[in-house]
Amino acid sequence: MPLALLLLGSMLLLSACGGDASIRQQANQDQARLASLLQHAQQIGVPASLLQPIIRQEQALNRTVAPFEFFNDQPITTYYHNLDTRYAQLEVQLRGLITSTTEQTRTQAQHDVQNFQTMLTRLHSQNLPLQNFTQQLSQSQTSLAKAQYPKDYLAVSSQTSNAVQALDALQTTSGHLATLKSAIDQLQQSHIDVTALLSQYQTDQDTLKKAILPRDFQHLDTLVDAQYQQAVVTTTQAIPYITAARLGELEQQVKLLQTYGIDTAPYQKMLDADRNLMNKTKDIQAFQAFSKQVDTDISSMHDDLVRGQARYLVQQFHQEASSWGNAHLYHDTFNGQNYPLDAGYLPQGIGSDLDLHLSWASTTQDFQDMINEANNDLFNLRLLEADYNDHTPYDQVHATDMQLLNYYNLQKGQVIVVSMVGQALRLYQDGKLVKAFQVTTGRVELPALPGVWTVQDRQSPTVFKSPEPKGSPYWYPDTPIHYAILYHFGGYFIHDSWWRADYGPGTQFPHYDSGGDESFAGDGSHGCINVREDQAAWLYGNTNFQTMIAMY
Repeated sequence: MPLALLLLGSMLLLSACGGDASIRQQANQDQARLASLLQHAQQIGVPASLLQPIIRQEQALNRTVAPFEFFNDQPITTYYHNLDTRYAQLEVQLRGLITSTTEQTRTQAQHDVQNFQTMLTRLHSQNLPLQNFTQQLSQSQTSLAKAQYPKDYLAVSSQTSNAVQALDALQTTSGHLATLKSAIDQLQQSHIDVTALLSQYQTDQDTLKKAILPRDFQHLDTLVDAQYQQAVVTTTQAIPYITAARLGELEQQVKLLQTYGIDTAPYQKMLDADRNLMNKTKDIQAFQAFSKQVDTDISSMHDDLVRGQARYLVQQFHQEASSWGNAHLYHDTFNGQNYPLDAGYLPQGIGSDLDLHLSWASTTQDFQDMINEANNDLFNLRLLEADYNDHTPYDQVHATDMQLLNYYNLQKGQVIVVSMVGQALRLYQDGKLVKAFQVTTGRVELPALPGVWTVQDRQSPTVFKSPEPKGSPYWYPDTPIHYAILYHFGGYFIHDSWWRADYGPGTQFPHYDSGGDESFAGDGSHGCINVREDQAAWLYGNTNFQTMIAMY
């Protein structure tokens, strides 16, 4: 009898310590799914620092042990139920982290590629060897279009960051080469034999064309500096010419500061001191000290120059956009109102973006980027001004299109060019006109954005949903769209507009549409480029993510 009771108790104990098997199984499955998702997050490049809190919580859960109670499964069942809930919560948290990290790295990569493109665009006007960097930009754009995971976007950012550093070094080295060439020219004017120096200079130029990494330019810069010093040391008789040239550089910088409205009193003292030092420079040692001092003084001005130039150019842009717009108003016979033809460059367009970016600028590189951006916007504005006076039919090549392609080095590949003053879209392939359509761009309050853009997304079909609340003058009901090409984040598309019948000059302003839906068609778009449906279908089918989009 005692033995039977003992066996019966053991059976009851064993049957009571397992809990609900289905709940325990679900907890085990959620644990495995979380572990698999963590492994996936690590593989796609989610930073370990972000994953660590989730990993610690997972490990803590893994170390817990189910309670042990006689004749009662409920505590065990409750334990596994809680465990299942925590694993599920961590999975939700982890999926959100993957999504947010992917979005952040994608946004940063897009910004980095745009900065690279902007910088490269600016340098094209400086006659620098940029072929290697142009290829790098194309590779970065391709990589960005194909990227899916954080590691992909981080790789794009790293690639473009290295390229921007190399472009900075290229400018520095090119500047030093120019200084060397200036010294050589001064020596020639002094009737000094510069055959060896010219040979070295030509070799340096060839090396510059092949360089692509920051260290390549740094090595060449060191070599150029040594050559420059050698030229000075071996040609004492040229010191008066070289010192005058160096002082001229400093004088030019002070004049620029004055132009930018910056107090030059401290720098004028530097200039006067350097002029006195120049007059005392009679030998190589004195020249080296003088040159070093000039370098130091010029370097001390650099940050003020960059900041001053950025603010000056932004102000110049606003003044020119406003003045030209006021002097070239479109008289709308539909409502008797006058509208500026360059609305895309005014505060409601990229003008406010320019001010916003300038307000964000804090580092010298930020202000240098602003210089690039302002110069590009000024160039585009002047293209619009020139196109206003060009009466070439919309379906033929415009001179301003060619200037735009040359300035941004877009002669190769496929480019959609949009003339906002002409309300026309022209597609170029390798610099040759392929197709041309009349379009309707953004209304004055919500203009399209001039600039050079990459295709950010392609949707066919899709439904546009108003970002404005109902009751807003800019609200619109959910609208089906057949073909949409996103050219700028924030909902700026090239797309079909089935509700319009009329396109071309003047349709961006209030007007009577001859056959469209007047609730939609009587004004310009909300910043998009509207195209007739059959033309939008053709455009969508004959372009891709590599197509560039340039608007002016």
